[in-house]
Amino acid sequence: MNLSRLLLLSLFFLSAMGQLPSQDILALLEFKKGIKHDPTGYVLESWNEESIDFNGCPSSWNGIVCNGENVAGVVLDNLGLSADVDLSVFANLTLLVKLSMANNSITGKIPDNVGDFKSLQFMDVSNNLFSSSLPPGIGKLGRLRNLSLAGNNFSGSLPDSISGFVSIQSLDLSRNSFSGPLPMSLARLNNLVYLNLSSNEFTKRIPKGFELISSLQVFDLHGNMFDGHLDGLFFLETNASHVDISGNMLVSSSSQRLLPGMSGSIKLLNLSHNQLSGSLLNGGDVQLFASVKVLDLSYNRLSGELPGFDFAYELQVLRLSNNKFSGSVPNDLLKGDSLLLNELDLSANNLSGPISMIMSTTLRVLDLSSNALVGELPLVTGSCAVLHLSNNRFEGNLTRMVKWGDIEYLDLSQNHLTGPIPEIAPQFLRLNYLNLSHNSLTSSLPKVITQYPKLRVLDLSSNQLDGSMSTDLLMSPTLQEIHLENNSLDGAIVFSPPSNSKSNLQVIDLSHNQLDGYFPDRFDSLSGLRVLNLAGNNLSGSLPSSMADMSSLISLDLSENHFTGPLPNNLSENIGSFNVSYNDLSGVVPENLRRFPSSSFYPGNNRLRLPNGPPGPNNPRGGHSGGKPIKTIVKVVVIVACVIALLILIMLAIFILYIRTRSNPPSQVTNTGARRHSQTNPSGTSGAGKAGALVVSAEDLVASKKGPSSEIISPDEKIAAVTGFSPAKHSHLSWSPESGDSFAAETLARLEVGSPDRLVGDLYFLDDTITMTPEELSRAPAEVLGRSSHGTSYRATLDSGVFITVKWLREGVAKQRKEFAKEAKKFANIRHPNVVGLRGYYWGPTQHEKLILSDYISPGSLASFLYGKILIS
Repeated sequence: MNLSRLLLLSLFFLSAMGQLPSQDILALLEFKKGIKHDPTGYVLESWNEESIDFNGCPSSWNGIVCNGENVAGVVLDNLGLSADVDLSVFANLTLLVKLSMANNSITGKIPDNVGDFKSLQFMDVSNNLFSSSLPPGIGKLGRLRNLSLAGNNFSGSLPDSISGFVSIQSLDLSRNSFSGPLPMSLARLNNLVYLNLSSNEFTKRIPKGFELISSLQVFDLHGNMFDGHLDGLFFLETNASHVDISGNMLVSSSSQRLLPGMSGSIKLLNLSHNQLSGSLLNGGDVQLFASVKVLDLSYNRLSGELPGFDFAYELQVLRLSNNKFSGSVPNDLLKGDSLLLNELDLSANNLSGPISMIMSTTLRVLDLSSNALVGELPLVTGSCAVLHLSNNRFEGNLTRMVKWGDIEYLDLSQNHLTGPIPEIAPQFLRLNYLNLSHNSLTSSLPKVITQYPKLRVLDLSSNQLDGSMSTDLLMSPTLQEIHLENNSLDGAIVFSPPSNSKSNLQVIDLSHNQLDGYFPDRFDSLSGLRVLNLAGNNLSGSLPSSMADMSSLISLDLSENHFTGPLPNNLSENIGSFNVSYNDLSGVVPENLRRFPSSSFYPGNNRLRLPNGPPGPNNPRGGHSGGKPIKTIVKVVVIVACVIALLILIMLAIFILYIRTRSNPPSQVTNTGARRHSQTNPSGTSGAGKAGALVVSAEDLVASKKGPSSEIISPDEKIAAVTGFSPAKHSHLSWSPESGDSFAAETLARLEVGSPDRLVGDLYFLDDTITMTPEELSRAPAEVLGRSSHGTSYRATLDSGVFITVKWLREGVAKQRKEFAKEAKKFANIRHPNVVGLRGYYWGPTQHEKLILSDYISPGSLASFLYGKILIS
């Protein structure tokens, strides 16, 4: 009985032993333990004990490929897995052929026992977070045909054992941090078809011998730090069709020519971003690029004139930008008679001459920007869809655009184009980018721009456009960016979109124009607006609370306007750039805006308080007016210090007076004054019998600037003509805007006011605090205040008795009229206790007649304060 029981127990135990999980299943379950996040549940919900197939391979598990009772493949690509795994467990999968888990967030390293993966033929762990260096044992994978470690954090040098990849056909180690020189054994992997080592930190020279790998088709080493000369033998004998060695530090093999020759198998050649120099072709090299389809030699130091490439019958893409090529653009490249060229980039060279016509029917992308091209715009543009002609010297108007084709991207910025923007639409129905900035275009905004159905970006900034802002432009359903800054647009910003309209606007820049009115209430409907710049205009009124609904804003600039009232609460927390300085805002800065520096609020805004901000003229310390009173002892110290300082100044003035009296005997001063008053005034004006300021009229200033025949009258001649006295060269009595000497003018006679029609230019006022005509300014007596490098300042007394300061500008100081007016307007908007307010300016018919009018600030100059009494005596 006991024996039979023991036999049954043994049979049951053996049966149970047959139901245990296999070694492959245990390895997979161990790998599963490292998975932290599986957003789709592809692995965690499938790999469980309940679904185990006790035949040895869990074929019902997702991502598992079986070969009989063994696991042959683990495929977990593109699942978004987050895991920290130990790949060494896969050494137990003795028949594993494919291991692929690309495009996840898996961390770990290549295990030291990777050489035990004897059957592995395909391994792809690209675009994960693997790190560390490659173990020497990786060279034992003799059956491996495809290895991709791209897009990880692997580092260190490649082990010499990589020569053991005798079966490797595709090797991709790109986008890591591998460094050091390449092992020479890499050039002896005779079965290689695809080699990509790009975007690493490999150094030294590229090993020789790759041209001997007859099967090699793709050779990509771009984005490393290789140096040395180009290997001419490789380019002559390689069978590769794709060669990319760009972004290194390679130099030309010869100073006379780029390459000694080129294999006809090369279809794509990219040598850009190196240090290649010399000419592109020599006389006997015309067939060098005959079979190339894509040629990129940009960002090098190549020079000389460009060939016509009429021999390159297969050339489709030619990029030669950022070199030193000179001469004209070859006409053969633009005619396209025998070429299949569809992209041409010659930007940032030294090319010159005109571009009369673009006739090619295959050319779709043309970039000739940043050269020295001249003349008018091309008459026709062929089949170009992308046209870059910016930063050249093109001139004339835009009327030639009438005959252009269906352009989608147009950049004519930074040229010398003039005139209005033509009202043309049919050929721009596909236009999505238009940049005409930094030219001299005039007139108002054309209405046709609002009819371009695909326009996304419009840049007309830094021109001379005027007129009102187009309402339809702001309500365009396709526009994403509007750049109209630095023009002369005026009027109010009218924006009243329908309630059901949808705007895609992300950037609006209307800064530095002459816009007025209020902040548009409906701007809050622009839910996607990220950048808003209205700085440097004449906008006024309060800022609406609805601005809080502009939740996508990251940059807001409302500076240099006349906004009043408090800042809105609850502005977007996403704002990273903020400026409301030079306004008239008041109240307390909202808490969510206090993270910005004080320069975002001041100068200007004298009544705006920034709690806990730095002390300054606009913001008391801490932003509170009710701080602790200063202690009495501190007040006493301040008062005593002020009294002592005043006494020192008085003593200094007495000392200077004493020195001046000794150096200028009274008899000399008396004689000079007496002699001056004894002269007869040829104009019939008698000298003043008592001390007085030098008083002249504005028309006399004109007369001192030019004579009847527009010749300049010297300061000595002016004084002689008025007072009958011609001072010597060493005299301290000469004066004029050009004079290098300054003096106290109390003893000069009063000058007669002539006819009021001397000021025949235009007088402009920047606010309504003063009004007068040029004739009234002509009659206003003027007292010399002082001189600077920009001209001479006078105190003019108006008929109403009001004093103003008039500065007569030196010739050459004033800009062109439009720029001068714009600068004057900007200066008038500045409000600061230490800046004198600008009230107007006068623009005369000649270069000599430029005046600016500002507030008069007493008590005058330091020279008058120190020396005035001496000259009177």
